[in-house]
Amino acid sequence: MKLSFFIVADQSAMVGYMVELKEVSFAYDLYSVIKDISFNFDTGCFYSILGPNGCGKTTLLDLLIGHLKPISGKVVLQEHNIASMSKREIAKQIALVSQNYNINFPFTVKEVVMMGRHPYIGRFANPSMEDIEIVNRVMERTGTESFAHRKITDLSGGERQRCVFARALCQDTPLLFLDEAFSNMDISHTIRLLNLVKREVKERDRTVISVFHDINLAAIWSDVLIFMKDGKIVASGKTEDVMLESIIEEVFHVKTEIAYSHYSCARQAHFRAYDHD
Repeated sequence: MKLSFFIVADQSAMVGYMVELKEVSFAYDLYSVIKDISFNFDTGCFYSILGPNGCGKTTLLDLLIGHLKPISGKVVLQEHNIASMSKREIAKQIALVSQNYNINFPFTVKEVVMMGRHPYIGRFANPSMEDIEIVNRVMERTGTESFAHRKITDLSGGERQRCVFARALCQDTPLLFLDEAFSNMDISHTIRLLNLVKREVKERDRTVISVFHDINLAAIWSDVLIFMKDGKIVASGKTEDVMLESIIEEVFHVKTEIAYSHYSCARQAHFRAYDHD
């Protein structure tokens, strides 16, 4: 089944868009990476972007958070063109957990997590009691309090990623971006943090936009899946509607069998280790 453009979600029925892509395109030099994408991200929803390497997933995130500027079209954040917003204004709206976080100065973990409160702290001011309470609460929830006083340069990759995750949550933003945020974590911490984020979506109406490589993890926790290929969105909609064999085959060029798992309460993809034919 050939899919050129396949949208399941009826976005005309949605209101209260958190962030919008309006005919956005982007290129590195002459190489086109994002091609005329329009999409609306609603409040209180967990979105996951899926697609093969090089399809434009991380570039799309960089456009959404204002790190890159489109060559055409615009990104609108709560009715404001993100290109006209200051870094401080954006930091009060958007938090990012990236798969790559390099810091060579030996800050303690608690100092790094406190950096998430910087958009709310005056230039020469000290953290308030509220800032300290937020940091302590988030570190407890993310399981990072046990190494609060260790140097971040001494941490394993998974511990460092949990620290960065805690810092992002301390920003207390309505929008949370996860760019392969669980790539270095073991499965127990991945599940713990995904459950935490899902509660934030349900209880606090946060919007989460994530990039996943693991299709099955995305299917368990996401409300909406967005499939990308060659710089375009080729399928999107509610997870149960677009978690389909035909879409995965078209996007990833692999055969799969999709079946509902009563244990994970989600549709899951099953792959063969080798060809039996």
